[in-house]
Amino acid sequence: MPHLVLRTIDGAADLLLEELRAMPSVRSICQLSAETVECAVDGPWDELVACTLYFTIAVGDPGRPAVEVSSLSWMRRFGRLERLPWSTNPVVAEVLVRLAKVRPGHRVVDPFCGTGTILRAVRRRAPGAHVIGTDHDPRALEIASRNQAHDLVEAKADALPLKNRSVDRVVTNLPFGKQVGSHELNRTLYPAVLREVDRVLAADGRAVLLTEDKRLLQNAIQRHRALKVVRQRLLKYNGATPTAYVLTRVR
Repeated sequence: MPHLVLRTIDGAADLLLEELRAMPSVRSICQLSAETVECAVDGPWDELVACTLYFTIAVGDPGRPAVEVSSLSWMRRFGRLERLPWSTNPVVAEVLVRLAKVRPGHRVVDPFCGTGTILRAVRRRAPGAHVIGTDHDPRALEIASRNQAHDLVEAKADALPLKNRSVDRVVTNLPFGKQVGSHELNRTLYPAVLREVDRVLAADGRAVLLTEDKRLLQNAIQRHRALKVVRQRLLKYNGATPTAYVLTRVR
């Protein structure tokens, strides 16, 4: 069997490793680095085609340079996506959804849904989940609709059109204050978003928030006190180094 090398987000190889181990056709799985996993496939490649936790896959023999496999290309696995410059990377979205532990039947909201990348990732991971996307930008919502995202609402993230304690998961890519917004705007935005997450999140709910404006979010969480960080994961891609913060309620 030829050996395969799969490349994912730097900081997410362990998640890819876990997913590959659940595939009956995948053998000899080994994590090579924070962003690469090596394995072999005994049989059809259908399971690898369905996997959305990697950017590229290369094939070769031990001791020889691996060559990227075009049949498992980005387009084949993710489909055609319309994007804006600040749209969430599809593999990053897949990582966030796994950190959120979304299950079928969950009610999930992305309050900064943009073009709908996270919404699509939720539907792939948990087809029975009820997924809601909100954004203040009607242009982004139009693109999200063309990307086959549903249940879209034009709304601000600090004033969600949702009832108290009505959401099982909040999964979102916060404005970093670079391409979208600014650090100064985030000073008021982040605390307001946390208050809204606290309001709509169910008692046993979980939120996953991604940002590069880390100290600001950490300080806002400490001041808010109703939510706590139970896990955090540093991700590195395209020159960015954001952290995903997993939050639950303080009990």
